[in-house]
Amino acid sequence: MDSTKFIVSFNSPKLGYGNVVLRNPHMSYIPEGVTVVLGPNGSGKSTLGLVIEKGRYAYGNRLQFCRPDMKVRMLAFTDIHSLTGIEVTRYDQRLEATVNDLVPTVSEILGSKAVSEKWTELCDAFALRDVVGKRINYLSSGELRKLLIINALMETPDLLILDNPYIGLDELSRSELDNAIMGIAGGGVGIVLLLCDPADIPSYTDSVILMADNEIAAPVGGQEAIEALRKGMSPSASEIILSDLPAQKESAGEFDVAFAIEDGHVRYGGKSVLEGVDWKVCAGERWALTGANGSGKSLLLSLVCADNPQAYANRITLFDRRRGSGESIWEIKDRIGYVCPEMQLYFRSTLPVEEIVAGGLRNSLSQFRKPAPEELDEARTWLRLLDISHIADSRFQELSSGEQRLVLLARAFIKQPSLLILDEPLHGLDAARKERVRRLIDLLVGRNGTSLIFVTHYTREIPSTITKVKTLQKI
Repeated sequence: MDSTKFIVSFNSPKLGYGNVVLRNPHMSYIPEGVTVVLGPNGSGKSTLGLVIEKGRYAYGNRLQFCRPDMKVRMLAFTDIHSLTGIEVTRYDQRLEATVNDLVPTVSEILGSKAVSEKWTELCDAFALRDVVGKRINYLSSGELRKLLIINALMETPDLLILDNPYIGLDELSRSELDNAIMGIAGGGVGIVLLLCDPADIPSYTDSVILMADNEIAAPVGGQEAIEALRKGMSPSASEIILSDLPAQKESAGEFDVAFAIEDGHVRYGGKSVLEGVDWKVCAGERWALTGANGSGKSLLLSLVCADNPQAYANRITLFDRRRGSGESIWEIKDRIGYVCPEMQLYFRSTLPVEEIVAGGLRNSLSQFRKPAPEELDEARTWLRLLDISHIADSRFQELSSGEQRLVLLARAFIKQPSLLILDEPLHGLDAARKERVRRLIDLLVGRNGTSLIFVTHYTREIPSTITKVKTLQKI
């Protein structure tokens, strides 16, 4: 590629941000157009984005921009915190009415921006409709991604860096996002997409920079070369076998119905966001839960997991017992393994990773007890099965987004629960680890006879153990 046509050139053999050092033996650069930085979880992609956005004059970095006054913005899934200005310390707090009353609407956050001509043009480009009056935590994943990008574009950046922008998006929202990104790039804004799965490389990509083990390669350009990367980096089949799993735990008791809801509904301020849902998940059944962004999948799961106070206004059965008949929330949670994007977003533990995973073995009322040696040994087994043994001593906030997702999956798997609920568990994972997680789900659920609810927008992600599908329709 022509290195004279660059947006950013990295002119030092090492680049640093925080406690991470990136190696740059090829003196790499970001070319003009749309560039994908591709690498597995923990390879240093997000650190590179931060170096470009915030670290141009720090840590001994030597960066050269095509113009000295270039404005750079980087967006990630966690930017919801800075956008709302509301501190929520538990993921289930967002469902409580007293918290929701404090959450601002989109118009309150953006102020005069939300009535400007540029706002209208960008909303049209991103197909973002009817969100101005919504509270920010009622936006679907797709709406939130678009809002974050539009808010950044209102500041007219020269370079926009998007960290795993497809997380949580259905096919339609992904297509709309791609169309908008192409329009932005056509208008002269440089685009960098930080991705971990070659299958996510969009067709309009101009160049790809590979990263592995915190080392930056030189950019690769040309559609034939990029297509070869897309097709030539598919993962090999996982070699995990049943005997690799820790021993099966004793059953917490027999039941016929893991979960059932009749005429299920969730309403806020007179507005229905979930209505007329009937669903029964029997013992040992394995379901995929699908539906467009905003159809209420995560809200429905919040009723299952006893996180949503409106569960008491619904006819819900959990483990053969009618909800509200005297059981405690903790009794319910002790039989459920749950992972969702919001849990990752609000997770606050400062413990080492191996202790976080070992915490999945203890009931909800004994989380603060120091793990026993045998519990730590089992936690390390699950870390090895997920290929993240190297982060056993790390802290959660030090990890990449994909590594954080894997830690929470290990914490759910080690529990070997009666009901396993996985809400978009593969989003943000590299291709090889997606296959490992799918394989572990198939083995664990098949051996234990676990009831499973697996949420995804993509049929290619559904584990082979799934036999039933529930699809929610958007109201």
